Amino acid sequence: MKQSFKILLGVLIFFNIVLIATVSYLLLCDNSNGFIDAERIDINDKSGNNRIVISNMDNIPPPIIGGKTFERAVNPAGLIFYDRKGDERGGIAITDNEQTNLNALAFDYQNADAVGLFAQDNKNDTYFRAGLIINDKDHSGKAGHNTNRINLLTENGNASLVIKDGNEVPRIVLKVDSLGQPTIEMFDVDGKSTWKK
Repeated sequence: MKQSFKILLGVLIFFNIVLIATVSYLLLCDNSNGFIDAERIDINDKSGNNRIVISNMDNIPPPIIGGKTFERAVNPAGLIFYDRKGDERGGIAITDNEQTNLNALAFDYQNADAVGLFAQDNKNDTYFRAGLIINDKDHSGKAGHNTNRINLLTENGNASLVIKDGNEVPRIVLKVDSLGQPTIEMFDVDGKSTWKK
């Protein structure tokens, strides 16, 4: 997991450099006041396919997986990455509605999320959570679905590492609650606790 985090951090730093370089270039190109006002910026390759899109929430493009367009569950503002075929391969999403703030960074397999970082805090109560989610690739070809295997989370002061089997059943949960009490718990294939310390 440490190696995965280093790779994720390296990729994030790389894309931040690309974003800063792109925005800097656009700011310096024939713009007398030094500002760019745009609702969406598409960065294309030589063939005209989108490779990066920066957009507000009103103009965020729908996800494209396997050349097909799907509907988004929510429309965030953010930055979307695409592969050479034009399929979505991850992005940075900033969602702000009346109930919550949810910020996420995702890198995708060909069909759906592979690794995601997120932070959420609600506006009308004290609920908060943040974490790292790692998925196995779903080889069925079903778009938008992968198998969740590892969650590293903090939620309302409870920190946990949840490792699941291939059916997304939690099998090992390592937890330190909001009062500082540590536990390790194991579960069988049906999700029943078999050992706890």
